Formats: sequence, C-alpha cells, structure tokens
Amino acid sequence: MKKNRIYSLTLSVLLFSACSTKNIEPKNRDNNITKNYAYLGIDDSNSTAQEVDYYELKGDFQDSYELIEFIEMMANKHNFKRKELYKIFSKARNYRYVPSTKTKSCISNHVYRGAGEWDRYKSCFIYEKNIQRGIEFWNRYRDTLERAEQEYGVPPEYIVGIIGIETAYGTNFGKHRALDVLTTRSMLWDRRSDFYKDELEDFLLITRDLGLDPTEVMGSTSGALGYGQFMPSSYIRFAVDFNNDGVKDLWDAEDAIGSIANYFAKNGWNPYIDEVAVRAKYKGYRFKKLKTGYKTKYSQYKLKRKHKIKPRSKMKYRGPVSLLRLNRAGYDELWLGTHNFRVITTYNHSSLYGMAVYKLANEIKKRIEG
Repeated sequence: MKKNRIYSLTLSVLLFSACSTKNIEPKNRDNNITKNYAYLGIDDSNSTAQEVDYYELKGDFQDSYELIEFIEMMANKHNFKRKELYKIFSKARNYRYVPSTKTKSCISNHVYRGAGEWDRYKSCFIYEKNIQRGIEFWNRYRDTLERAEQEYGVPPEYIVGIIGIETAYGTNFGKHRALDVLTTRSMLWDRRSDFYKDELEDFLLITRDLGLDPTEVMGSTSGALGYGQFMPSSYIRFAVDFNNDGVKDLWDAEDAIGSIANYFAKNGWNPYIDEVAVRAKYKGYRFKKLKTGYKTKYSQYKLKRKHKIKPRSKMKYRGPVSLLRLNRAGYDELWLGTHNFRVITTYNHSSLYGMAVYKLANEIKKRIEG
C-alpha cells in the first residue's frame, strides 16, 4: 500500500497512539499500517501489502470503530478471516437510505390505531389471493405438515397461518438485505443495538454454515429470514433439518414447516387444547370495562359471574383466558384467548397478529375440509 492511501481511520489511530503511554514499535516499513494493526490487536508481521488492502473498512461504515471491534471479535471468537469481513462490511449500506420497492401502506403499525383498526390489519393478510396460496401450500406439503403435527403436536393450520402472515407463502421474503439492516441497527443508533449486534453475529454464522453470501440474503426491516421470518437467534435455537438433507434451510419449505412447529412446541404449545380463541358475548358496542390484550389472564368464572362476559359457543378449555378486543369500524369484537393463543403471540407480541394467524389458519382449514 502506498503512503498516499492513508484513510481517516489510520489518522484516528495515530491520534489514539499519540495519547497512549505505551509506545508501539514499527514492525515493517509502513508505520501507518503498523499502528493501524496495533490498534486492532493484529499481528501483521507476516502480512503482505496486498493483504493490507483487505483490512480497510470502506463504504457507509468506514468510520465505525464499533464495527472494527465487532470484526475483531468475530475473528477471535469464531475464526472468521478479517480480510473477508472487511470486504463484506465494506459492501454494507445504511438500509434507511437504500431505496426499496413500495409495500402496502397498511403494513405500517401506525395505521392500526383508532376505529376499525382490526378491519385494516386483517385486510393486509386475510384476502382471497392469500387464502388460495395457503390452500395450494397445504396441498403441496400435506405430508410434511402431517409429520410435523405427529412429531411436535402442532396442527397444520397454524403452521400454514404463520407462513401466510409472514411471507405470503414465500412470495415476499423481505425487500432489504439482511446485512444492511442488521449492521445499521447494531452499529448506528438504535435503542436495541446490543440485541441486533447479537443477531448480526448469528447471521454471519448462519450464512457461513449454509455457504451463503451474506451480501445477497434478503430479509425484513428487522433482519428476519426465510419462510417463517426467523430472526438469526431464533434460527440458532429452533431451526431443524426436517427434510433430512443435512442442512437447516429456512428458505426450504419443509425445513420451515418443521422449524415453526419446533418453535411452537418449545414455547409451550399444548396439543391437548383444541381451542385457540373463542368469540365472547358482552353488553354494548364498545368494550372499555376491563383491560384487554394477549398479556391479560382472567378467570372464566369471574368474567361470567361478575362482568357478564361468556363465550358465544361451548368452550371446553377451563384455564385462564386472555381478553381480546378487536376494534371494528362500528363495534368491538370480544374474544377469549386460550393458552395456545398466547403461544402464538410469542412469535410476534401482538393481539392483532395472533388473531390474524388464527383467522387465516381456520379459513384455510375450512376450505381444505370443504
């Protein structure tokens, strides 16, 4: 490397070295390169001029000392090659400034508030084309879905419901590069930057294991991946090789089916509870009497005796229920969520999400059964 190619990072390191009480002795003819390596804690005694180029961070994150430290951690902890990581992260972009294909405006969380929020949310996921996709998916992977139910106790409709809500059965795996999203959220300001840094670590491990180029993997604006939109940490914990080909591939429908079933099972799905949610009766058109949401737990007996709230149809489940309010345009629907409804919301912490999965799942099941 020529001396006239000193980058801003090298200048910063020189300032850092000048303030230090410990002198760093040159190891080769280029003192600037040596001090850059010394800051990173890298032994460059055997480095060539060609290799040095790969230790320069370029692009949107070229001035990120935090990313440099992360690269060092990945090299020391997981034996990644530093020059490869520098090449990868030099291609990373701040995803907030990367143009992406426009999606339905209803996907924004802000539109759900106010009268009719359930109607708008539901329309994003439960529509005829998506129902037909779900029927086709079920028919195509019927044997795999049945095997997942046998092994994990999770009915096919809820696995199909999750995939329909998350990716519309593989038609939308995400419109952002996962590398861009995870790097941006972990290295630039984000209230959950530590969480996303862990996710970025897992993401690099996953792509290495699968032989994927991390600069080409697409995901959501949270960095979620595959048919079931697993975060990288969820992949590490719950992904299974359900088609027995030696690879846990969440872009493979069979592996995704088994992995979602495994996720539910490990998060407490009870195969002996048939009901997930049951519509309830109450007096009036708008319900504000009690706190509602997937986190709530009420005794069915007290709801009935004290508040005159009871299921509209016979309910076998006798455990505590979540009281769920769906805000429609002209009135509120009230539902009783069982233990398994709360398991669904571990996938996405939202009552609306849980109800969308439930509704889509049962509409597809009804069509399948004729």
